Amino acid sequence: MTKPNSDRVAVLLSTYNGERYLEDLLDSLFRQSHLNFDLFVRDDGSDDKTLRIIEEYRQRYANIRIVSSECNLGPKKSFGTLLEVALKYSTYAYFMFADQDDVWMDDKIAKSLRLMRENESEDDSLPVLVHSDLIVVDSELNRIGPSFWGYQKLDPDKDGINRLLVQNVITGCTMLINRKLAELSVPVPDECIMHDWWIGLIACSNGRIRYLREPTIFYRQHGRNSLGAVKFDLPYMLSRFKRMKGIEWNVVQASALISRIGGEVEAVREFADLRNRSYASRLYTVWRRKYYKNGFIRNIGLFLQLAKLKKTT
Repeated sequence: MTKPNSDRVAVLLSTYNGERYLEDLLDSLFRQSHLNFDLFVRDDGSDDKTLRIIEEYRQRYANIRIVSSECNLGPKKSFGTLLEVALKYSTYAYFMFADQDDVWMDDKIAKSLRLMRENESEDDSLPVLVHSDLIVVDSELNRIGPSFWGYQKLDPDKDGINRLLVQNVITGCTMLINRKLAELSVPVPDECIMHDWWIGLIACSNGRIRYLREPTIFYRQHGRNSLGAVKFDLPYMLSRFKRMKGIEWNVVQASALISRIGGEVEAVREFADLRNRSYASRLYTVWRRKYYKNGFIRNIGLFLQLAKLKKTT
């Protein structure tokens, strides 16, 4: 395989009925100060003007690649497919993920690459993930909050494997990952909760996670977000308790992680085994391993969820 271009980026975009905001995103991509990228687009079954908009931009820009799609896969599998397709080309050293309704700041790629190279300079074989904060805006790009992390009361420093198993602090549309991490992350398994969470767990288990202490994206909130920012406060948490599904998905995801990386990470093995323990043993293990979420209220919810965790049969 030929060596990847040292700063060539594959930007991965999965679309679904995104006609209203898609042009804002695409325009922001082509305003980047770093333009050494190709845009891979996979549509996930749109029935609006999304495909027409993509074709119009493809006629204008030679670096747009359309990935064929025959069915609706949902976000995690659609992005996983895009990553697998882009990895087939030896051209790309780095990979980024774009959501159809956001707007990128003009220096997003350049700043992310700078931090990536600082970390790769120590060990160029190390899997590395770089991410950032976001500015939360409404449908018309009016500012709601200057920091997504502050809005959701998240601490990006809480990214050790014990913390990341129970709560994701990495937003996929801010991520830049290197080729080594991309290769370890595919295929994205059905058992993972979301592609960005999965890639973060792989990075934490095998490499390094670093973040920019500033936003690189205007993160648009509107009624059709598949996953969005919700203001974290007591009324929100009370509503969550009423429809709580437990941490079953987290445990299943941890089991998938063991299958991918092996069982040598003891913290992952113990978390995946929580369902086979008594409630008292679960609480003790969570305390001993510090499987905590961000904030007191979230952890109260976690302790309640542990009681609902079903044992394997």
